[in-house]
Amino acid sequence: MRDKNWTLMKINFIFKIFGWIAAALGVVFFFIILIGGGTPEAPRATSILALVLGFFYFVFFYTVAEVLRLLMDIEANTRKE
Repeated sequence: MRDKNWTLMKINFIFKIFGWIAAALGVVFFFIILIGGGTPEAPRATSILALVLGFFYFVFFYTVAEVLRLLMDIEANTRKE
């Protein structure tokens, strides 16, 4: 029998994937900007911003996924008798 929350589980998984992609891109852009050198328009300090934003988006997407999981668990526990 198919679980009735299969759509939410897929969305949960997608948000976790988005979180890991954001973290990976943050690290990649950090190294690209750091190694590529700075220009007057984009100094090397911008690499820190890329790393911080990658971490921020990772935390945001992973939090959304965990809140969805929490809501599914709450719904499952309220139906138990």
